[in-house]
Amino acid sequence: MDTSYEGFAYLYDQFMDNIPYQEWADYLLSLFHQYNIPDHETIIELGCGTGNLMKYMADAGYPVIGIDNSTDMLSIAADKLADYDNVQLLLQNMQELDLGELTCPAIYSLCDSMNYLLTPDDLLDTFHCVKQHLCADGYFIFDLKTRYFYQELLGDQTFCDHQEQGSYIWENSYFEEDSINQYDLTFFARQDNGLYKKFNETHHQRAYDIPEVIDFLQTAGLEYVTAYDAFTTSPPSKESERIYIIARNGDNNNE
Repeated sequence: MDTSYEGFAYLYDQFMDNIPYQEWADYLLSLFHQYNIPDHETIIELGCGTGNLMKYMADAGYPVIGIDNSTDMLSIAADKLADYDNVQLLLQNMQELDLGELTCPAIYSLCDSMNYLLTPDDLLDTFHCVKQHLCADGYFIFDLKTRYFYQELLGDQTFCDHQEQGSYIWENSYFEEDSINQYDLTFFARQDNGLYKKFNETHHQRAYDIPEVIDFLQTAGLEYVTAYDAFTTSPPSKESERIYIIARNGDNNNE
């Protein structure tokens, strides 16, 4: 898994301001309601980033543990969530998640965090960790960008943006044989003296198809429940850009 979002972490919220976090949170909360996740019990977010979704979950009454492998992202999240007493932030890789004997009724991972797991072994290891930290009948809800999205909409495209605090150039390359999309980011952060500092980062994400995800879930001892075209309750189509997958721990024995 990439240990990225270092320099870019401090521009992340500015350049990702097109993400409708409120709508995403409302959709996630609707799934929690659908699957009867009580709002007084602790939940876990894998890949919490700068804490945008955690804030909405905490506002809804959920105690939330946020897991991320970027110290810079977590530092920003800590500042953002400083006034909340029902959040906790931990620096861990999700495929090595270890919270002792803690189990909870829901674990979620959005904003394509699972796509950052670049090998089947990493994905399977993460599913095993999720299994260990879900209580009986607990739910795992996560999203994935699709192969269609990488192949048809993102791959080999270049995006640029300029805002007050900086600019970026975002170049994409999709390698179909490996199901990997490479993001080459060049960004220029405005410094206090008015000059700009240049940073470069390379990120990778992997496309996974639903049948292989189901196989990994079952191998880890989780039950596949359903998949939705993002932000709907409709099944995914061949042109879905993002999907949500819901799995359940139906085993009363988490040993």
